[in-house]
Amino acid sequence: MFVIEVIPLGRNTRIESLSYYTSEPYEPGTIVSMPIRRKTVSGVVIEVKEVSSAKTALRAATFSLKKLPAQKAPSRLSRAFIQTARELSDYYACSIGAMLHALLPPSIRDGTTELVSTRTEIPAPEVHTPEILQDTPEERFLVYRSLVRETLAHSESILLVVPSSIEAEMITTELASGIEERVVTLTSTMGKKALQNAYQKLNDFSKAKLVITTPTHALVQRHDISTIIIESERSQNYRARKRPYLDYRTALLVLAKHTGRRLIFSDLLVRTEEEALRRDEIYREFSETPGRLSLSGKLTVVPLKSKTDGESFTLFAPKVLQEIERAHKAKGRVFIFAPRRGLAPVVACVDCGHIFRCPETGAPYSLIRTKKDGVEKRWFVCSVSGRRVPAADVCPNCGSWRLRERGIGIQHVHDELAEILPNIPLIQFDHLSASTFKKAHFLRKKFYETKGSVMLGTPMALPYLTDNITMSVIVNTDALRATPTWHQQEETLATLLHLRDRTADTLFVQTRSEPDDLLEYAKNGALAKFYDEEIELRTEFKYPPHAHLIHLTWQGSEAALQEVENTIQEPLTPWKPLYYSAPTNTPSSGTRYALMRLPSSSWPDQKLVATLRGLPPSIRVMMNPDRII
Repeated sequence: MFVIEVIPLGRNTRIESLSYYTSEPYEPGTIVSMPIRRKTVSGVVIEVKEVSSAKTALRAATFSLKKLPAQKAPSRLSRAFIQTARELSDYYACSIGAMLHALLPPSIRDGTTELVSTRTEIPAPEVHTPEILQDTPEERFLVYRSLVRETLAHSESILLVVPSSIEAEMITTELASGIEERVVTLTSTMGKKALQNAYQKLNDFSKAKLVITTPTHALVQRHDISTIIIESERSQNYRARKRPYLDYRTALLVLAKHTGRRLIFSDLLVRTEEEALRRDEIYREFSETPGRLSLSGKLTVVPLKSKTDGESFTLFAPKVLQEIERAHKAKGRVFIFAPRRGLAPVVACVDCGHIFRCPETGAPYSLIRTKKDGVEKRWFVCSVSGRRVPAADVCPNCGSWRLRERGIGIQHVHDELAEILPNIPLIQFDHLSASTFKKAHFLRKKFYETKGSVMLGTPMALPYLTDNITMSVIVNTDALRATPTWHQQEETLATLLHLRDRTADTLFVQTRSEPDDLLEYAKNGALAKFYDEEIELRTEFKYPPHAHLIHLTWQGSEAALQEVENTIQEPLTPWKPLYYSAPTNTPSSGTRYALMRLPSSSWPDQKLVATLRGLPPSIRVMMNPDRII
């Protein structure tokens, strides 16, 4: 008879481990089904002891152990995987169970997909310095082809992680020629049967494999993987949107350390964090990083005049409209980028200034329009929580009917463009028209197969521009640069460079402000100068990688907010948090924040980790979030 200690898998679990008795000596790392109260949940065995060696502890216990039900062919995680989960649970100040839940793909957590056990012994891992590969997609794919064939020739597998399913599909097409039987693709949009077939192929160890995955499947268990490539590493899709808000780039970095794997960060514009570490010689170049990129499309800045008395407001400069018509007549394809969704990003009351906001997040509602059976409906949608409610007719603050849309959304752009250029086929690509991968794939295919077409898209359309386009337009660069994030400059430059790379002719950048250095960097591909300025600013204002940000968020009435703050203030005092409120707070509802900045080298701080783990579940804890307001 044996006593085993099991960590329950759950996103919000606060239980570190549970003990059961069993007649089978399940090895550490085994995934088992276990009873908790009236539910059956999955868990991972972390320790096993014979009853004879634990008699004293069992006699002293004030509770009786439950028997673990018999398990049918349980799967087992490698020791390196468990070590990775332990280290990450400290980094994200969560339970190891919550971290294992985040790391494991859903199909393995729930037992629908078999996880074949591989070699679990960890030889002394070879230490590899993380590498940076920064170049155009075409040049990066040439490197991948060479690296894949070299790795497979040594009977080793290679893991290539991409941020989205469409990019997985594209890169599979690029790299699979001649090695189709060795390519395994795992994405979050695959059906149950396709996923099972892919895992069966993954678990065939007769030949080394090229494994292409999206983030949810990134920590696949295969002992012969020697190299990990994180493609488009700057993408925000690598950060999970649910607790513990895991960044898969960090997870792969830790896993590479525990398994002795080579890790390569790759993108057209890598994050400033990676570039700063490269300059500090903590990371190294895979190949010489170009100080200036040479891209196919040229960038032209088009000033837009501000509206004056007697003039009508226009979204497009006459020159840009002429170029769109010219491209259409030449049967070329045009992409128009609109950074805001819906009809308008903000709706406000003219009389009292009230801005309609989501009560859960405090973010301004976007106004969107839907049509069903010819009937138009208008909705308020929160971009943070996804909450959707019917658009209000009157102001809840003063009762006024004078509500106005502020800012320009993609549906507004669509309406104006359809009126000015009625004969051009318009394809709108946003969260409504491309709500599923299948719909998004259909819109992309329609755009590339329709000569003379125009696609109007938000940032979610960018990964679907898999082939070159004739020309592109950014409707409002000022709106693009208004995103409230501390790495806004980097995001804007990355968008400009991506569109330049995909544009065969010209990217037209419309702006109502005076052109500045950032537009010059995008125009000339001057990456070194951009990084010089960005690293200097982050050093001065203490942002990653020169600091580790810990951000806390809680919500409630004014009294409830103060009560929570009083509770956490004393235990967090040694780390000097900055407390501040959302600007939209009211006595009945509001949001409160706490921000701590620590030197990167001092995290994880075990005392602070323990304190954060003890906070109430109602307080959201995020590490290095994209936004701190």
